[in-house]
Amino acid sequence: MNTTPPGKYKSMTDALVVATPATATGFRLGGARTITAGNADQTVAAVTQEIADGQAAVIAVHGALWSLVAPSVRATWTKQTSPLILTLPDEDGDVSAAKDAALRDLLARAIGYQITFTPSGGSE
Repeated sequence: MNTTPPGKYKSMTDALVVATPATATGFRLGGARTITAGNADQTVAAVTQEIADGQAAVIAVHGALWSLVAPSVRATWTKQTSPLILTLPDEDGDVSAAKDAALRDLLARAIGYQITFTPSGGSE
């Protein structure tokens, strides 16, 4: 039996990408709900609005925008689990090892424990 009053519960059902103008079209073509931001203030405003809206289960912020946001705000976002707020790798940025570390951290946050990856051809 549902005891939540009608209209008081919103299901967190989708993912949102906060992207740069240069990358937004690609995310949209891939079918992602996308908001374009050009600076730190627009990025923070977009994420804040989505948190308040309560629809997005995951908010993914493009790496180029993530790096513009104040470290204290990013720290708050990375501690949050509902919605899960994460950074998308910047295609012009990080080396492969840093991307792997970010993926491991994301998976640990999403499922609650650390996963390690065995290099190709390795045996563990």
